[in-house]
Amino acid sequence: MKNILMTIKDCDAITMTSPIVEKTLELASYRSSRVHIIHVAPPPRDPPYNIDSKMLRREIATELRHEHNCLQNLSRCMQDMNINATALLVRGSIINKVLEESERLAVDLIIIGRHRHGPLYSALMDGTDKGLLAKCCCPIMFVPV
Repeated sequence: MKNILMTIKDCDAITMTSPIVEKTLELASYRSSRVHIIHVAPPPRDPPYNIDSKMLRREIATELRHEHNCLQNLSRCMQDMNINATALLVRGSIINKVLEESERLAVDLIIIGRHRHGPLYSALMDGTDKGLLAKCCCPIMFVPV
C-alpha cells in the first residue's frame, strides 16, 4: 500500500487527533505510504437573483482559501511526523472527484470518515459511501467519526 487517499468532509472539524487522521497516520507510517488528503468543494452554482454575483464570488473565494489553508496545515503537520503528505482541494461532485483523483494518483486505499445514521436516513438518502462502494475499484476503509 504505497498511496493512501484520505477524504476530508469538513475542514474546520478535522484535527491531528481526529480518528480518520490517526488511522491514516498509523497505516502510512507502518507501510511508508504517501498520503493524499482530499477535500471536495461543491461545484459552483448560479447566484439567486437577489444576490450580487461579485459579492457571492468573493465569499466563495474566501471560503475556498480557508479550506485550502486548513488542508495545507494538516499536510504540514503530517510532514513534520515524517509522512509524505500532499493536500488537494477540488471542486465538483464528491463521488466523481474522489474516483477521478484515486485513479489519477494510483491510490491503493481510500479512507473515509463515516457518521452513523439510522435506518430511515439510509433508506431515504443515497450516501457518498454507498456511491463509492458501487463504483470504486480499490479498497475503501471507513473510519467512524
